[in-house]
Amino acid sequence: MSDLTFTGERLHEDDALFGVDLAQHRAAYRFVLERADGGRVLELGSGTGYGAAELAQGGLGVVAVDRVAPLAAARSAGVRFVRADLNALPLRADSFDRVVSFQVIEHLDDPMVYLASMARLLTPGGEAIVTTPNVLTSLGVNPYHVHEYRADELGRLLGAFFEQVEIRGVGATEPVRRYLEARSVRIRRIMRIDPLGVRNLLPRAWIERLFAWFAVVVRRGVQRDDAMPEVTWRDFPISRAEIEGEGASDDCVDLLAVCRRPRSLS
Repeated sequence: MSDLTFTGERLHEDDALFGVDLAQHRAAYRFVLERADGGRVLELGSGTGYGAAELAQGGLGVVAVDRVAPLAAARSAGVRFVRADLNALPLRADSFDRVVSFQVIEHLDDPMVYLASMARLLTPGGEAIVTTPNVLTSLGVNPYHVHEYRADELGRLLGAFFEQVEIRGVGATEPVRRYLEARSVRIRRIMRIDPLGVRNLLPRAWIERLFAWFAVVVRRGVQRDDAMPEVTWRDFPISRAEIEGEGASDDCVDLLAVCRRPRSLS
């Protein structure tokens, strides 16, 4: 039984109102598909399962882990879904050519066990790919996010588990940036209603319901007054680390880390 109630945070593939958000997340999955030549992939924090399904449809053998079951459409793609705690993964060491985890690390109070597991499960010649919001462009209003990262901070954290870490940036085309700014204007207006942060004193369940409700209200407002851009994953270009100056710029929307050579932590 899936427990994928709409939260405003977990993305549902069939919700057009969140189409820009989905395209942003899909850029990371396309990044994996374009560099992977077969092999086994582990996704940590697979959510509704749409991304794991895309990886499987691209010819990869995929195991996807989350604490909730995926939607039925994702199950038909040949992915092996595992319900488990990310801090207690029932998987063998050195089992995967790639470990990917998108928009997860910012949710964790203490990511150390999660990152150690990522390094442990990866083959010595494999790579781990992690994405997370760029704190420099985030509005910081998501109640599900425990900690958002700067590029240098993320690099130092991952460097404790991998000998080689590249931090890239997920950018945005001009139509997307206009849309994101229109969305940000509405969010800032809402936040001005509560300048003292009284909302943070509400019961957690209320905070989460309000976030889900406002996520819809804000996007509907942009759709009505500014129009939603027609976008795909191509509207979120990922910087090329091999070109000097094309790391993670301050204005990128997400950080994307490519990690190789897992350290021995025994």
